[in-house]
Amino acid sequence: TTTRQVDALSNILENLGMPQGEQGATSGAAAAPAAATGGGGTLTLADLQSAMGGVQQQQSASNPPGLNEIVTADAISGLLANEDVRQRLMEQLPEEQRTPEFLEENLRSPQVQQTLRSLTAALLPDDNGSMDGYHSVLANFQLDAADGQKALSSGQSPIQAFLDCVLASVQKEKAEDGKEESTEAKDDDAEMKDD
Repeated sequence: TTTRQVDALSNILENLGMPQGEQGATSGAAAAPAAATGGGGTLTLADLQSAMGGVQQQQSASNPPGLNEIVTADAISGLLANEDVRQRLMEQLPEEQRTPEFLEENLRSPQVQQTLRSLTAALLPDDNGSMDGYHSVLANFQLDAADGQKALSSGQSPIQAFLDCVLASVQKEKAEDGKEESTEAKDDDAEMKDD
């Protein structure tokens, strides 16, 4: 497991308008390496899947659930029950607001729920059937549209496609981190042999 998974969630929260700490002034690409060195717990793929629990069962082509219906109070509670995840998320808050109470209050706020509704609206086709909003959201989050294509091709909603893209992004980052850790271990072994 890696800290980039938490960084992916932090990036999503940042794009949703959650207040960020000192990293908020940097771009997402610059913030990820800074956050990755912060240590702390990790958010696993299972945590993300659990937080989005049951989206496929709730999914219907005619009336897909919105992100505000997926990110429920129970999902937030489940996410915050993990001390490591809670600590990593608090690191993203401004220093004076880094408390579990403030984090939970923020995640449960009407502003976050409204932002999730707005993001849902942006993901869905407009009145003319255009998917421009969906593609703009993917570009904003730096997600690969190909990762959501299977959901769209099978008639699932763009919301499911977006979630598939987020999960695929986390999996790719996890694989990249595994390669980096392996390379670092080999470099360390080489240095030890030279000594």
